[in-house]
Amino acid sequence: MSYFNRIRQDVVADANNSSTTDLAVGNLYTFTGTGTSTLGVVGIQVSLFADKNCKVTIQQSPENTNWDLIDTYYYTANGNFGVTVQAISSYVRVVVTTNNETTTKFRLQTALCPIVEAVPRSLDVNQNFKVGTATDLYGWQAENTPFGEMRTAEPSRLVGTAFEGTGIDAQFWTTAAAGTAAAIAQGGAQLLLTSGTSNAATVTAFTVRRARYIGGSGMRFRAVVQAEAGTANNTRRWGIGWGSVAMPAVTDGAWFMLSGTTFQIQTMKGGVPATVTAFNGNLGATYDPGTGAKTYEIYWTNTKVYFVIGDTILHVVSAASATWSNTMSPHAFADSVNSDVAALVTLAIRTMTIYRLGKIITQAQYYYFAAGTTAGVNLKLGPGSLHGMIINSVVNNSVITLSDSTAATTPTIFAHTAGATSTGVVSIDFQDVPFSNGLRLTVATQNASVTVIYE
Repeated sequence: MSYFNRIRQDVVADANNSSTTDLAVGNLYTFTGTGTSTLGVVGIQVSLFADKNCKVTIQQSPENTNWDLIDTYYYTANGNFGVTVQAISSYVRVVVTTNNETTTKFRLQTALCPIVEAVPRSLDVNQNFKVGTATDLYGWQAENTPFGEMRTAEPSRLVGTAFEGTGIDAQFWTTAAAGTAAAIAQGGAQLLLTSGTSNAATVTAFTVRRARYIGGSGMRFRAVVQAEAGTANNTRRWGIGWGSVAMPAVTDGAWFMLSGTTFQIQTMKGGVPATVTAFNGNLGATYDPGTGAKTYEIYWTNTKVYFVIGDTILHVVSAASATWSNTMSPHAFADSVNSDVAALVTLAIRTMTIYRLGKIITQAQYYYFAAGTTAGVNLKLGPGSLHGMIINSVVNNSVITLSDSTAATTPTIFAHTAGATSTGVVSIDFQDVPFSNGLRLTVATQNASVTVIYE
């Protein structure tokens, strides 16, 4: 029987692909290593610590020229990062870059190992394999309840509908076009916004209703958009918005935007925009949307806004010190506006919706209105759902009105004129009728007793 009496592992720290030099404008925010031979090497071990988000690529080449084999990893600032990649080709180099952000801490090391283990770099406290929490492409982790069940969210469409036929459905969409050659039309399962050619030509489209935000549930805007190339004196936007006075004058929200030939994103609070042209996500500091159809998504909470294109994060806006909008319950909208005479361009929208990442129904509440009390009562401010009403008693031909308002009986949701005298209890199921502006109860002669169930 033969055996090895001694094996010496000759691990080499690769100076060509290790660095402590910060990434900054002088090196174009990028470290690019020099090709090192991996002949006699099985494992390439790379570790990194930095105070900025980074993209790490481990590249391999057969002849130190063409880097054909590339493994890409995304590093989160101040996080743990250590990977072992099998050496396949003859040369390796490591490239690390930020999205135009300067690091003040940067420690990269590459080690070349003749023999590597086929298990993770560390075990858990019980010396078992570590099992990672499920994490998606955006870095969002799955979580469980205290009893071990995985928490899940059922997406619920709140606003937006398919563009079926050639007539724009006014029950779902509010549209307008003004100015020479400005037009909006529906056909081929899409909505087509055509800019005008005159100064101040404007085309707008937005959902009739707002998407109601509920604390503890994320929200998602999703649109499939095809935009012609950017053109001077024209701005096209698509995303979420709300007008403090009235739509289509947007004062709050978040959207993608082609401003002239510049692709950018904006958030807006109280009419003051915050514009971003250098992105911090995984698509690079700049992005060209091209002229083909793409899927654009905006995820938002009251602290962050995620801009996503084709399932990859373009940019994340954080709102730690102040809220990013005056409302979390917006419309889905798109528009095209000229600032001067411009060429004719289009914005084609194949779908545009807003979903709540959670159930559409939450715990309801009720309001009891006693006969002879105040005639008009605001039951809720902002969007909600009307579940039902119980008419307990009425006298003197009372008129009972529920409206999507906080000041008037219009827009009317329900109106009922009772008989001269009624003592029988009547229950009405509204099947979760949505409202956007608020919910107001008005009893014309104050001689009805009703209970309203809503959320």
